[in-house]
Amino acid sequence: MLEAIRITISAYTASFRVPHFVGHQLTLTVPPLSTIYGLISAAAGRWVSPEEVEWLAYRCEYESKAMDTEAILTVERPSPSDFARFVTRNVLPREFLIMPYLTLYLPPDWENAFRRPRYTLLLGRTQDVATVEEVKHISLYPVQDGVVSGVLLPIELVAKENVSAWLQNLPVAFTDEPIRCPVRTHIFGIVDAHRPGEVREANGWLVVDTESNVVVPIFRKEWVLHGTT
Repeated sequence: MLEAIRITISAYTASFRVPHFVGHQLTLTVPPLSTIYGLISAAAGRWVSPEEVEWLAYRCEYESKAMDTEAILTVERPSPSDFARFVTRNVLPREFLIMPYLTLYLPPDWENAFRRPRYTLLLGRTQDVATVEEVKHISLYPVQDGVVSGVLLPIELVAKENVSAWLQNLPVAFTDEPIRCPVRTHIFGIVDAHRPGEVREANGWLVVDTESNVVVPIFRKEWVLHGTT
């Protein structure tokens, strides 16, 4: 059993851009792990690295998707001392989620950070402002089998269980350098909130929220950093 806090976060919109997709900005339906570490950092008011978080688990739901158009302005600065100048303007379609709802599970040590977030919490871009609806103490229990939705599953589980999922190579976290680099990337299967999948013989990957009966994968520090459990 794990003692945990369950943080429920809501927003009007969310957008988690699909990496390396040019010309049409699609959104992931579940945020990558790097976005979750960004949320924790914003709440804590400082850079939080994966070494500081023993484990985390989460699930993302939403009502629907929509499409918008966005103007992308390109500027250039010939040298550091010059003013930036306008080069060109493009209009691109951008997909986003409507009424997203993130349920985040963390060790109790992070309770104060989410009761009084230091900086604005975002589910994607600066316009995707989010609100903490509730912080509650609950218990998580390990389970071998379960139906999951609105989660990321490592490719190992997706392949083993033949779960229907959208595969993407995603960063698990970034460094805090001025030019940020991925700590590590991994292939995940995105299990949409509206298309549940069943996982059996999870071998330590799944936990259940005994109050809501929701099953989620748990990402432990050792796996996030090194890919090992």
